[in-house]
Amino acid sequence: MVLLGLPLSAIAGGNQTVGASRVVDAARSELQARIRATDGSAELTLVGAPEDIIVGPGEASLRTRPISGPWPRSRIGVPVDVLVDGRLQRSATVWFALSVMRTVPAYALDYPLGTSSGEVHASPAEVNVAAFGAQSTVQPADMAGMRLRHAVRQGMPMLSADFEPVPEVDSHQEVKVLATFGRIELAAKGVADGVGRLGDVVSVMIDGAERPVRARVMEKGVVEVVQ
Repeated sequence: MVLLGLPLSAIAGGNQTVGASRVVDAARSELQARIRATDGSAELTLVGAPEDIIVGPGEASLRTRPISGPWPRSRIGVPVDVLVDGRLQRSATVWFALSVMRTVPAYALDYPLGTSSGEVHASPAEVNVAAFGAQSTVQPADMAGMRLRHAVRQGMPMLSADFEPVPEVDSHQEVKVLATFGRIELAAKGVADGVGRLGDVVSVMIDGAERPVRARVMEKGVVEVVQ
């Protein structure tokens, strides 16, 4: 939070004007302090400034409020309060566009949905990380046992949000089907008709059967028929 005393212009009736440029300067100072602690080459552009603010007589000052939300991000609003004799009179938000260029792991090729992390390769690329908010970049090795949750394009930064755990049972996957009838235990092969993690119930078509059965996922590639 920044608190600044202001040289102000007096107008009729004893009121005074807080110039928009001073409000912008206060907001910019707040952002620049945050930028100095951020890795990468940053560029800040004013995209939305308030009008001049009229307040009553007294000692006027500006107070910026902390910047909340993901950091860095491409569009940031900085709230600025105008106080007179320490009391809040008016508030305004100053908007900036932010870019932060940083070298991060990026996809070396285009990869489709469902690609295993072990098949994904990275190459360094300089990208504007502010465009991706607080999403963290990763290396393929960090995503062991994961797969892509959506298709990606060459040169895109490799983000943790791009990946999801590989399920124990995947749709159209061949699985081992266990069934118990009293003291009799049977095992057969089948094909899952849906994605399931441990404990989930999925539909499975057993080889040679006419209708699918419901089965609970017990471990990777193994399900048990639900009675």
